[in-house]
Amino acid sequence: MGENDSNSNVEVKPIKLSTILKDLMAKERRAHILTIVIIAPLLYILGQSNVLNPNLSAMAFISLMFGYSITALIAINEKTRHYIEKTNESNEDEEDTLTKKIITNVISTLKIIFIPLFISGMIFLFIFNLMGENKPLSNVGDFLPILLSCLFIFWSVSQATSYKGSVGEWIGNKIEKDKSETSFDLKKNSLIQMGIVGLIVGIISSLMLTLLGNDDGLNGPNGTPIVVLIVLLSQGFILWYSRDIREELMKRNDGKKYEFTWGIALQLFAAWHFLSVYRRVVSSEDLTFNLFEETILMIFTVVMSIWNISSRGIARNYNLFVSENVLFWGIAFGFGYAGSVTMLAVGLEGNISYIFAIGHFVTWVTLLAMHKQSCKDFLTSKLSN
Repeated sequence: MGENDSNSNVEVKPIKLSTILKDLMAKERRAHILTIVIIAPLLYILGQSNVLNPNLSAMAFISLMFGYSITALIAINEKTRHYIEKTNESNEDEEDTLTKKIITNVISTLKIIFIPLFISGMIFLFIFNLMGENKPLSNVGDFLPILLSCLFIFWSVSQATSYKGSVGEWIGNKIEKDKSETSFDLKKNSLIQMGIVGLIVGIISSLMLTLLGNDDGLNGPNGTPIVVLIVLLSQGFILWYSRDIREELMKRNDGKKYEFTWGIALQLFAAWHFLSVYRRVVSSEDLTFNLFEETILMIFTVVMSIWNISSRGIARNYNLFVSENVLFWGIAFGFGYAGSVTMLAVGLEGNISYIFAIGHFVTWVTLLAMHKQSCKDFLTSKLSN
């Protein structure tokens, strides 16, 4: 992905998910993950314990977000890139002791994370001197926690859009073009999709509510029928609402395959979000598991977003997102996400279970709302030629 000629006659191949994962976990840049793993929870704890007021917490998260965004831009240039990634030294002495190797590794790690943290620190000082208490723009500083909190809706919507852009595109690329017409039964197709989704959701929700609930009323397996019913009702409505576009898609073999595969993939992801809403509202689960699930979801969203944006950038010969800087964009996104959750947690007195429930609900509704448009996009972009 680096310095390639922009010849118009060169066929651009879609970027693979395995490539994105390899770039994110590249050995020479992996140490930067420590910054978000350590700093984000630390800022959350300091904000919750009122050591940092909401204004300072918001300034810190925003500074780190912009600091790593600038670092991502630095990584594009080959001349400056070596300052923010480890170099593979070929002259390492095999006889070095373990202690010496650890010290060398720690020093090299501190060297490469110094630049993004230094940039973030300078940005923080700049913002604080402008918007801190009794500063010229202190009124704007008071608004920063609200602004960061509102970004939570953006992150929730982006989970849905990035899933559509990456997984939907991947499914479309996997289906070979086949213009041949085929017969179809719209009602039968809908019932099969709903049957598959209902079965999978029933099994997963039953296991989750059994293992994580307390078997008290709806906070246990008894809640499974409610989850399945609402999922199927929402899926049935969306399939009915999209019936005109689905009919157009299903006239061709490739469109028929896409409509069926993408329909199930989208509904299963949407169902997971609804199940998360249900569990957080009804169940009294362990907060540790909730945080673990949200961390996995954040990582998934970051990967999907980078995959989606990178694919579009390559297709348009726009090299803002390259293999050498995808990790830094991901960390910047992560600090923004963690900052918005922290601001909401402080404002809602620490009840982050309901905060996560709101985020999952927004993502669930967005996914359902995108179904018809995603079918339209495939119809116009893939099947019109």
